Amino acid sequence: MNHPILDQIKQLRAELAPGDTAPALVTALADGSAPLAALAELAAQQYRIITSDRRSLLLLATRCADRPAGAWFATLADGESAALRTLPALAAACGLGPSSLDPNNSAPNNSAPDGRNPTSTAPRSTAARPPLPGCQAYPAFLAWLALNAPPASAAVALVANFAAWGKCTGFHLGPGQRKRERLASYALVA
Repeated sequence: MNHPILDQIKQLRAELAPGDTAPALVTALADGSAPLAALAELAAQQYRIITSDRRSLLLLATRCADRPAGAWFATLADGESAALRTLPALAAACGLGPSSLDPNNSAPNNSAPDGRNPTSTAPRSTAARPPLPGCQAYPAFLAWLALNAPPASAAVALVANFAAWGKCTGFHLGPGQRKRERLASYALVA
């Protein structure tokens, strides 16, 4: 027996499914050709994304705390917290300083190699790195859902997106990246 909601989610997933070609950064991460600067930028942008998504999910959990969906949103927020705990290790492996994910630290990082120039003046913190619009579109939408959508609608949107997001970014630091001395002990798993 088909259920209308499950049918709708299946249809949404089909519409959101990424193409057969992986994004260039995902491919470069898997084969080891991504420069450390790209990994550093990934860590900085992910810090903004994860903290925003976590706040949005906690707001949704609060909005329906007395219903099962509240626990589901809280569990998703716990997942974001776990992801956030891995970012300092990735930032350090990319040559960023220990406070690189501190949004209050805007000093340049003169010692972080960027794969081309060992005296890079790449920004040291997320505050000094401009948010990339393409990276911030989804967190902005999730924040809007958290504030404005009925929690059930937000849940359907999240579930529909999970498959597409997982396929698009469901990578680990490939063997090529782990061969780099700095990244040998760090593994990013989805």
